[in-house]
Amino acid sequence: MARESDDVKLLMTVRGVDFYLASLISSFIGDVNRFPSDGHLASLLGIIPESKDSGKMTRRGRMSKDGPSIARWTLSVTVDTVMRYNGPIRDYYQSVKARTGSGKMAHVSTMRKLARILYHMLKNREPWKWENERLTEEKLSRLGGEP
Repeated sequence: MARESDDVKLLMTVRGVDFYLASLISSFIGDVNRFPSDGHLASLLGIIPESKDSGKMTRRGRMSKDGPSIARWTLSVTVDTVMRYNGPIRDYYQSVKARTGSGKMAHVSTMRKLARILYHMLKNREPWKWENERLTEEKLSRLGGEP
């Protein structure tokens, strides 16, 4: 199924994401057009803050963790892998970590950023901004698809 999916092939343009991670991500997202915005995708994945409202007071809390936990695990592994190879994503993580003093909060923020990027990649049918075309071709040849 991964060989035939254009979404999987598009997600494989991300350095560090091979067919297994791309297949998992694609299976959780499904048709990206069912989400009106990237925030709706983040909500499905459960990586939005909980909201506790009382009167005129609104408090934002921890990650909601609604939705499938395996989807959050997949996105977490993807963030760890992408940060290894992508300077701008790693810099974003480091800046959030420095600002908040929390590695956990920085990791969740980076998950949200990556979900937003993946949403727009799939919605606009655009490859990863920092794609290494040679590596993508190698991954696709291992998959058995055409580069």
